Amino acid sequence: MTLTQKIMKKVRTIFILRRLALPSAVFVMSVAIIVSTVSVSNVIANMPDLFNIQAVIRFFVTAFAHTDIVIKSALVAGLVFLALTLKGAMESKRLSMRLERA
Repeated sequence: MTLTQKIMKKVRTIFILRRLALPSAVFVMSVAIIVSTVSVSNVIANMPDLFNIQAVIRFFVTAFAHTDIVIKSALVAGLVFLALTLKGAMESKRLSMRLERA
């Protein structure tokens, strides 16, 4: 392996890590906020059977409607960050596959 190939491999690795680090950190923080404000064990205990899809959807819609605005905001922010993290991870994966081919 030539010196330029070794250097470019390290540059690509650092680039991909930077693309994944920030969204991952934001995702972890949003999950921590949701877990600290929502009693996950109570939600699971009160949840209907998972095979009854209509009851599960109704349960989550009703639960969301009857929570405080802080919880709603944290949940929406967490879901947005999750979507952005997944989008960034897919873009990074596509980019790394392109760079490996080149």
